[in-house]
Amino acid sequence: MHKNLLTLLFTFCVTASSLAQVSKGALKAYDRAINSYMASDYEMVMYELDKAIKKSPNFAKPYFMKAQVMRDQKRFGFAIDHLKKGLAIDDSEYYTGWFELAELCWGEGLYEDGKIAIETFKDSKGYAKFIEDSTLIHHYVRVKEGLDYSIQHMNDEGNFDSHKLGENINTEFPEYYPSLSLDNKILIMTRRYRPVGYKVEQEDFYISKWSNRLNDWEKAQPIPGINTPANEGAAAISGDGTTIVFTACQAPGFGYGKREGKGSCDLFESTFDIEKGRWSIGTNLGAPNSGKWESQPTLSADGNFLVFARAKHSRGVGSDLFGSYRNSDGTWANPFRLPGEINTPFEEESPFLHPDGKTLYFSSNGHPGMGGLDLFASTLQDDGTWGEPINLGYPLNTHDDENSLIVEPAGDFAIFASDRENITGDMDLWRVRLREEVKPEAVGVLGGMVVDNATGKMLEATVMLLNAETGELVASVESMDNKGFVLPLPAEGHYSFEVDKKGYLFKIVDFQMKGLEDQFVEVRLDQIKSGASIDLNTIRFETGSSELSEGYQADLVRLVNWLEVNLDFKVEIIGHTDNVGSDESNRLLSLNRARVVRDFLTTAKISGDRLTISGEGSLSPVASNESEEGKAKNRRVEILIE
Repeated sequence: MHKNLLTLLFTFCVTASSLAQVSKGALKAYDRAINSYMASDYEMVMYELDKAIKKSPNFAKPYFMKAQVMRDQKRFGFAIDHLKKGLAIDDSEYYTGWFELAELCWGEGLYEDGKIAIETFKDSKGYAKFIEDSTLIHHYVRVKEGLDYSIQHMNDEGNFDSHKLGENINTEFPEYYPSLSLDNKILIMTRRYRPVGYKVEQEDFYISKWSNRLNDWEKAQPIPGINTPANEGAAAISGDGTTIVFTACQAPGFGYGKREGKGSCDLFESTFDIEKGRWSIGTNLGAPNSGKWESQPTLSADGNFLVFARAKHSRGVGSDLFGSYRNSDGTWANPFRLPGEINTPFEEESPFLHPDGKTLYFSSNGHPGMGGLDLFASTLQDDGTWGEPINLGYPLNTHDDENSLIVEPAGDFAIFASDRENITGDMDLWRVRLREEVKPEAVGVLGGMVVDNATGKMLEATVMLLNAETGELVASVESMDNKGFVLPLPAEGHYSFEVDKKGYLFKIVDFQMKGLEDQFVEVRLDQIKSGASIDLNTIRFETGSSELSEGYQADLVRLVNWLEVNLDFKVEIIGHTDNVGSDESNRLLSLNRARVVRDFLTTAKISGDRLTISGEGSLSPVASNESEEGKAKNRRVEILIE
């Protein structure tokens, strides 16, 4: 609500006409009710208000105050009943009363009643006074548009394909804030429960792994190392399943425990130690945190972009979504409010960034919806802003608060938290099929490892995936020497898969993604030494020509970068062709292509003294010329280390 109703009650003036109708006994009982309210004695408040109404049935103010008490206790249906009675008696003493009623009805799913109330409010004298306040007019527009949307879409049930996850995930305790690894095989969540011997509930993280044998999730277990006697909640697991960014808040008498925080709730990062089989307790993210409330993180699939919710001190007082990029040294840059149309003057929270990197799901009560927090989707625009949010629709959204939604990489299904079908009000995790208009771009998984070509030993190396047509970076991760890497891949596309490690020759693989089946690659790197060579197979020339094709040339850009870092080495650029054409024409074509590569490098400020060229024509094939595939492999430029 935009103002505390009781504050307005205290400012009411009793008119001469109303004084004539209200007995002194009723006025005294009402005054005693106010005093009891200030003392938080709500039982006595209701007793005195009932006494005032009995003495003067046409006294409106006790009904308004009853509505306030019911709203304080989140008994909104009773609040609506009392507010209706008070307004029916005399709406002149409460100029925002009809608006308050409209907002309450919207929040309870009583859309037709809310529509009548908002229209009555617009025709009242209070409306003109209300819209003089630039802040309050935002509230009016929000409620009116929300009611209009709700009435229009309240019957859009359609085929709601959903089911609750099994007992290995859901318990009699609330489960919410799920997060998935990129390969869909690790699920983490927050569970709120009361440990044995504890007087209060706490939030801890639980983890489950997908079992092909069970064709279901394994029984969720507490996450060792990261859980403490205080609350941990709202976590995001990285695509490779080895990093968790999570929320921890100050606890009375406990503070942040072994962690260091800045105030209220902060974001922390925990990593998994494979040798110990345990998660670290977590370190503060630094720059994204402040003295305000930071929570509900989500990570890009490569772990290099973070989105989170920030509020002044706690939830429910206005929150926005912020972003932060990971620096090259692993720290996080200063955060920024997400640009575009996502944030409003109200609540935006519970973000989830899909692995496609451009579809963001979140909860908001500031965009037209069914009442309370609704789930929305927004798409990243070409100019870097986030586009107009799309409501995920009824019955996924209802008049209650909805949040904690994540979408599987393939984009067809989402997992979300809900208390539907649960009379105790406890949250469970559900799986639902999304409507076509709110699905993200489908994403597959490319996994792999980088190894030393001579020893077969796994290496740590930088792995980048770029759009082969434009050179745009799709994702960048570190391949580790104990687990390799995973990268998200859009279902269709032509990519340049690039691997780089200090002391080794770089490697580029031209990669065509077709469909959503997970794929695995092993990249073998050769150490830098005289006589080692690299075949640049992805350089694109015009057919039968030495002229470079237009567009991004991944091999050449990577070669420039490699030569800039490895200044002590000279290279020979050797052109090769297939066997189509005469030997002399092929030799000349291969030499000219080597010359074009050298010109590309010198234009990029690589010294010509480090570059020599030659043309082998079709004399040194690496595959059979009997097939088109073999011919394509033979048409290459070789870089020989001198």
